[in-house]
Amino acid sequence: MQHRWLLTLAVSTLVVPAFAAPSSDWPQFRGPGGNAVSETAVPPVTFGPSTNLLWKTSLPLGYSSPVVADDRIFVTSDEVGLETLALNRKDGRILWRQPALPDKTAPIKNPSGPGRAASTPVTDGSFVYVFFGTVGLIAYDLDGTEQWRQPLLKPDPEISASPILIDDKIIIVCDVGPGSFVEAIDKKNGRSIWRTERDRMRRSVSTPFHWVNDKRDELIVSGSYWLTSYDPRTGKQNWQYSGTAKSASSTPVAARTLLVTATAQIGNDAGEDTASRADPIDFLTDFSQVLKSPMPRPENAMVAVRSCGRGEIKETHVSWKNTRSLPGAASPIIYKGRLFTVKAGGFVSAYSLQDGKPIYQDERLNAAGDYYASPVAAGGRIYFVSQNGIITVIDATADTLTILAQNKMGEPTLATPALVRTNILIRTEKALYAFATAN
Repeated sequence: MQHRWLLTLAVSTLVVPAFAAPSSDWPQFRGPGGNAVSETAVPPVTFGPSTNLLWKTSLPLGYSSPVVADDRIFVTSDEVGLETLALNRKDGRILWRQPALPDKTAPIKNPSGPGRAASTPVTDGSFVYVFFGTVGLIAYDLDGTEQWRQPLLKPDPEISASPILIDDKIIIVCDVGPGSFVEAIDKKNGRSIWRTERDRMRRSVSTPFHWVNDKRDELIVSGSYWLTSYDPRTGKQNWQYSGTAKSASSTPVAARTLLVTATAQIGNDAGEDTASRADPIDFLTDFSQVLKSPMPRPENAMVAVRSCGRGEIKETHVSWKNTRSLPGAASPIIYKGRLFTVKAGGFVSAYSLQDGKPIYQDERLNAAGDYYASPVAAGGRIYFVSQNGIITVIDATADTLTILAQNKMGEPTLATPALVRTNILIRTEKALYAFATAN
C-alpha cells in the first residue's frame, strides 16, 4: 500500500504552454509546458540548510509540488484537513491558507502511507486551481477568495493526478478502474466542456501532458495498458499505443517531433494472460466487466512515438523503444537534445533523443534510495532528487556522468522542485526551502 501510494508523487525544444503565464514562472507540475525545464532560471548548484539559503518556512504535511505565479507560491496540505496555502516568494511568509472543507474535516487516510494532498496545483497567473480526490476541483484568486468549485460525482482518495491548463480548459484525469475519465473544465466557471470515459483503465496516477508538436497540439494521457492521445478541444481520441505497463505513474515528455513515455512497475507480470486474472493493484476494484474483453499484453518499456498518428500506432509511429534501465515514478526529462532518466537506487542514464541510443547508462549518482520527484533542468544542469533528501546536480552536456554537487536536505523529499529566476524551491517533508544563487 505504501509503495503504491508513493508512486502517485511522481509526474531539446521546450513545448510552450497554451496559457499566458510569464515564462519565468513555474505554473504547474513539472513547470512550463510540463517538461520540467526552465530556459530562464539560474538556480544555485550548491545549496543546503546552511548554504545559499534564502528562507525556510515550516509547512504542514503534504506531497504536492510548489507552483509559482510571479511573487506567490502555492502548495496543498492535508495534515489538518485538506487545504491550500499561498506563500510570498521573496521571504516565505504564509499569505493565506484556505481549507477545502469549512470545518477542516480530517481527510481519508491510507493507514499504511501518507495523506492525500499529492496533486499539484496549476495557475494561469491570475487564479490558482487545486484538485483533491475527496473534494474535487476548486478555483481561488491570488488572494485566496474561492471563485467556484466542481465536486467529483464519485470522490476517491486515491485520485491524485495533477491538473493542467490548456487554453481556457483545466484538464483532470481520474483513472480509478470502471468509471475512469478525462475531463476538460472551463476555468472561468467550473463547468464541464467535454468528458471522455476511460472505463477500461485500472488505477493510475500519471499527470496528463499537453504536446504541441509540428502538426497539431494533443492531450496525452498515460494510463494502464494504453498511452492515449486526445484532441484537447473536443476530447475525441486521436490515437492509442497499446501494451504499456499495468499502471502509470510517470508523466510523458516531448520535443516537437517525438514524445517519450516510460512505464514500468515492480512485479509487472508482463506476458501472462492478463485477461484471466486481476492485478493486485486493483484489489479494491471490481473488474468483472472490464475483464470480459481481452487486455493488451503489458510491457515495461520506454517508447518514443512520432506525432500525427491515427488509431492504433504501435506498428506505425514508434521511433524507438528501450526495455532496459527503466525509471519508475520519476518522469524522464528532455534537455539539450538528450533524454535523461533516473531509477531507484540512484542510477542515471542519458540517451540521444532521436534514436534512443545510450550516451551513458546506469551510472551511479552515489545517492541511493527511491526517486519519486521528477528531475528538473536549467542552466545546462539537471537536478535529481532522492527520497532520502539528497539532490544531485549533473552537467547535462557532458558525454559521461559529471556530478557537479550533491546537496543534502536532511529529511525526506518527494516533491518536484520549482526553478524560478535565481531560485530553486524545494519542499521536504516538513518545510519549503528557497535557495538562491549568490550574487
